[in-house]
Amino acid sequence: MRACREGGGEIEDALRALDRSFFATLHRECHRAVRDSDAAYDLVQETFIKVWQRCATFRGDSELIPWIRSILRHGVLDHLRRRGKEVPMEDEEGTLREVERTVAGQTDEPEDPVRRRELDACFARCWKRFEDQAPAHATAMSWIVEDGLNNEQIAAILGRTPGATREFVSQCRKKARVYLAEWYALASARGETA
Repeated sequence: MRACREGGGEIEDALRALDRSFFATLHRECHRAVRDSDAAYDLVQETFIKVWQRCATFRGDSELIPWIRSILRHGVLDHLRRRGKEVPMEDEEGTLREVERTVAGQTDEPEDPVRRRELDACFARCWKRFEDQAPAHATAMSWIVEDGLNNEQIAAILGRTPGATREFVSQCRKKARVYLAEWYALASARGETA
C-alpha cells in the first residue's frame, strides 16, 4: 500500500510480492467457483490489476487479503453472469461430501457404503443441476456453506444493501431446496430407517 501511494518502480515489486504470497490461495478459491483453471488464472490476474488500480482507495482499516478476496468474488460473479452456465462440477477431494454433510447437519457416515455412494451420486447430480441453471445462487450458497460467510460479508461482496442481501440469500436457499429436493428425500428416507 505504501508503494501504491508513493508510486514509482516499487509498485511493480509490491505487486510481485502480492502475487507470490496470495496467487495460489486465490486461484484455488476461484477455481472452486468457476471450475475452469484457465478462467480462474485470468480472474486472479484481473484481480491483481484491479488491486493496483484501486490501491489508493484501500483505507487500511481492515486486512488486505479480505479486500482482495472481495474484488475477486465480484469478478467471479461477473464471470458467472456472463458465462451463463457452469462447467460440470467434479468431486474434489470430498468437497461434495463435506457440503452434503454440512447441509444435512450430519457428521457421521452411513453404515452402508452402498447407501453412501448413492447419496453422494444423488447430491452431485442435484448440485450440478443447481450450478448449471442458477450459477450465481449456487456460488452464494457455497460461500455460505463452504466459506461460512454471513449476510454482512455477502452484502459487502455483492455491493448490496443488507435488506437486498437478505432477500437474495433467501432466494438462494429456496432455489437450493428445489434443486436438492431429490437428495433431501433420499437422505430423509435414510434417517427414517436408521
